[in-house]
Amino acid sequence: MMGEPVIDICEVAYDTECWTAYLRSLATVAPRYLVMFSGRLAALTGRAHGEVAAEAAHDPIGTAERLAHVLGRGFDIDHHVAALTESGVAHQILHGGPWPIRDATVNDTVAAFAARHPDRLSAWAGVSLTDSRTAIAEARRALDELGATGLSVIPFLDGTDPSAPEHAGLWKLAADRGVPVWLHCGQHFRSDIPIDVSGPRVLDRIAGAHPGLVLVAGHGGWPWVTEMLAVAQRHPNVYLEFSSHRPSRMAARGSGWEALLTLGAASVRSRVLFGSTSWTQASTPARLAAEVTWLGLPDDVVQAWLHGNAERLLNRTWQGSAA
Repeated sequence: MMGEPVIDICEVAYDTECWTAYLRSLATVAPRYLVMFSGRLAALTGRAHGEVAAEAAHDPIGTAERLAHVLGRGFDIDHHVAALTESGVAHQILHGGPWPIRDATVNDTVAAFAARHPDRLSAWAGVSLTDSRTAIAEARRALDELGATGLSVIPFLDGTDPSAPEHAGLWKLAADRGVPVWLHCGQHFRSDIPIDVSGPRVLDRIAGAHPGLVLVAGHGGWPWVTEMLAVAQRHPNVYLEFSSHRPSRMAARGSGWEALLTLGAASVRSRVLFGSTSWTQASTPARLAAEVTWLGLPDDVVQAWLHGNAERLLNRTWQGSAA
């Protein structure tokens, strides 16, 4: 599809058990997400959107299980990797999670997928901040035993401010190990938690306290994109990626991404990454990456966003891309 290789910094590749664990965790504390995902379930099952949305509002756990069954049906990691290879995705970061499945966690399954295809996949282990000591223990286990190469945190799901003092030990661990940490940064739908628990200023406080820590702002900080870019300008180890948002809509007037299309081609050009979370867009990483080329950006900026910046972050290079 494209001449440029693609590095996808944010994707999930789950079987039914992992989908169930992940979506049940969302349904438990942030049931609004299942209503938001009802359109996806309706499209996959051929049912009326309004009917599925009403069910999701009444029974989010049941909707989570139904959606997990559909999304995970027939999943095969070898087929997943074959599709990446065919479409030009050179490498993909799979995000795990601490949610239990049988006698293990989603992290274990995702790490096993990455270990099966180490040239094409890496695993970033999800850790929960609900208990700081447990978070550190899971991070150490994932890095030392599972082969994870980064960490992933969803603050609103944990119901805590990640810049609070009790979490400093986790950020110090990641900085000392030299591994990046992806944090959900932007809008969320958990209504009993302040929206700005996942805001750019949280990353600003963490980066200021831990200057050696590499942080990746997941989902680009929307709707606070300008503020997110200001944080990236302040801290050279802060990156951002725009997964779960369609690149093709970024150039639309009022999209909220105007600042990225300006500063992302200038002062923070070297710290914008491509991420897909493709299932939320009913698309593929390759198709979403192709949309980046429609934004009218200079060729060197497109190359930086799609793979060059990620290569430096991950300390990898691929044939056909700049070192």
